[in-house]
Amino acid sequence: MLDCYILTTTPSVSYGSVTLKSLQNDNVPELDLLVREAIQNSSDASLETQGDFYNVNFTTGTFRPASFNNYLEGVCDYLNERFNVSKAHYLEIRDTGTSGLTGCTRISEADPADHGNYIKLIFDTGKKQTQNNAGGNWGFGKSVYYRVGIGIVVFYSRIKKDSEFESRLIVTLVEDEGKKNDDNSDGTILNRLNPSSAGKAWWGIKAEEDILPICDESIINGILDVFGLKPFTGDKTGTSIIVPYLDSDRLLGDIIPEDVEMAEDVKDVFATLWTQRVDDYLRLAIQKWYAPKVHNLSLTSLSGKKWLLATVNNVPIKKTDMLPFFQLVQEMYNTAIAKTYDKQYDSSLFNEIKCKPVNVRNYFDGMTTGYVSMVEITADQLNGMQNAIGPYDCIGHFEADGGLNEPVVMFTRDPGMVIDYPINGPWVKGINVPDNPETFLFAFYMPIIEKRLRQSLNVPKYAGMGFGEYLRNCEASDHMGWNDPVPMKLISRIQKNCVRIINENSSVGTQKTANATASKLAGKLGRKLLPRVGYGKKTSTGTGGNGGQGGGKVNNILFEYQPKGLNKSKMELEFSLTLMHAQKKAEVSLLVLSEGGNRLSQKVWVDDIGTEFPIHFQEIHINSISYGLGNCLLDGQIVKYDSNNSSACICGAQFALSEKSNYGHYSSFIIQTEATNLKVSGTAIITTKDPKYRFSFKID
Repeated sequence: MLDCYILTTTPSVSYGSVTLKSLQNDNVPELDLLVREAIQNSSDASLETQGDFYNVNFTTGTFRPASFNNYLEGVCDYLNERFNVSKAHYLEIRDTGTSGLTGCTRISEADPADHGNYIKLIFDTGKKQTQNNAGGNWGFGKSVYYRVGIGIVVFYSRIKKDSEFESRLIVTLVEDEGKKNDDNSDGTILNRLNPSSAGKAWWGIKAEEDILPICDESIINGILDVFGLKPFTGDKTGTSIIVPYLDSDRLLGDIIPEDVEMAEDVKDVFATLWTQRVDDYLRLAIQKWYAPKVHNLSLTSLSGKKWLLATVNNVPIKKTDMLPFFQLVQEMYNTAIAKTYDKQYDSSLFNEIKCKPVNVRNYFDGMTTGYVSMVEITADQLNGMQNAIGPYDCIGHFEADGGLNEPVVMFTRDPGMVIDYPINGPWVKGINVPDNPETFLFAFYMPIIEKRLRQSLNVPKYAGMGFGEYLRNCEASDHMGWNDPVPMKLISRIQKNCVRIINENSSVGTQKTANATASKLAGKLGRKLLPRVGYGKKTSTGTGGNGGQGGGKVNNILFEYQPKGLNKSKMELEFSLTLMHAQKKAEVSLLVLSEGGNRLSQKVWVDDIGTEFPIHFQEIHINSISYGLGNCLLDGQIVKYDSNNSSACICGAQFALSEKSNYGHYSSFIIQTEATNLKVSGTAIITTKDPKYRFSFKID
């Protein structure tokens, strides 16, 4: 059992309640804040190591509460009573290719000028990172770790100390010390032990006035075993942050605001894709905030920066796995950051991207503050045949989904985290909005962080400061925006010049003010970018999405469909299939779409992946058959095809479910006739084992 140290109230103590409120952001889902903070911390820790990339892995799983609680002196019995269940959820965030939690472990020995990474993370509140080009500024972001569970967090790290390796593990708790205890067991944990608790405690090894981390590998391995996790080995260094008692239901429930004005069908599809499991949403959030760095193999040659190998449950997010919108974000970032290093990047994916310098007088020696890349792009240019969710849903602007396609101006500094995706405010105010509902306007500003403000600047506090450091000081504790201090107008001038440059280089002629509030659900035309599951449109290639009105025409075959019902695992489609001219046969096959746009047949899936194809036709109902001028031959009769009745000949046409798997499921059906101009209408019941998969049709 680990020793417990409880912080008690004194006039100068930092209270748990203050730490929990210090992040200054209750408007962004906590899973987003967690991803932003965790990867930024890992990025900072990677500055001290060699290599072209660093790895951050998010692992979700379950553990047996009693096995963990038994390590915690003082609160073991209470936690066992409160969590009298066989399993609970946890989340681990682990980075490698980083330096780990370095520095001294005794507060009494800490350097006042720089406490070191260990003490900053474990004990300090409000101490910023000190490395050049680091992301952390306020030291409050860590509070999110305590907000996503019950306040208990395990910090485990392995560092290289001189020529040896050292492991460190400590358990921490931060809670609202003023919360009332009652019979529902939702009050404080620590006040039961000490009524003078300040809402903070640590479990490790007591040493006089200090609480030290566990360094004994056998004890550390025992704690990791509780969660089924492995220790760092070999020459690996890094940090693992484990959040037991993850409040998964609350975290997933907070992703879509309760009162958001969002069409119910859109909400259902988004919820099915991203809010059923924590690991699903983590994959979206990682792309949303770190698209510039995720699997960006060009980054090192362009700027000398490290790219990010992000994995969820040890499955990497490759560039080709990213949603097309986030691939575009990365290409725009590359185009702009290359210019800041006097290099040229020409996107092979999106050749429509433009890039221009953003100049401001009187602040620097030389006017250029950075570069803004921009693109006017249609849904087809960006998306092709990919089925996914809309752009504003991707970035959490649910209120803007529909109506005008409002411009988005992204911006970042050195760590490569997207600061924000504003659709209103000074970054977009005055930008001309595309009149064409098929066209979208996106921009990305990248500063030249190596520039220095003039020594002769008439604001002495900032004279001679590096531009990157200035921007870092312009961020609030949640890093969600840049705001000039009172004597300065640098950011505001950059914003105005970005707006002017974007307008000068876009083809939009009539100015309209982008206003998300005015366009809420004004129409569904704007939803065609990254069309959601269930919102395919008619194409000339014979593919569609799992829902929405869609279809295709291939080699004298016309296939059209319309969804009539949808739940988490089953969809009902009304369809019509026409064989025109001399066409005598058609096969309609299901394909699974990867996030990178690849379409996988049942055969490819089984051969390459080796598991059951996740989608199949459960039933096909033939409602009517006609030839020539449309004479109906079934006269109201309905013929049903399923695994028990998979083929038949009726009215001169042969019908068969085909492509049967070894699980007895069918992924395609065939219609064949010797006559001409056959038209068949019917209903298809499509079932999936996992609703996160999106599907398309192939028509042969």
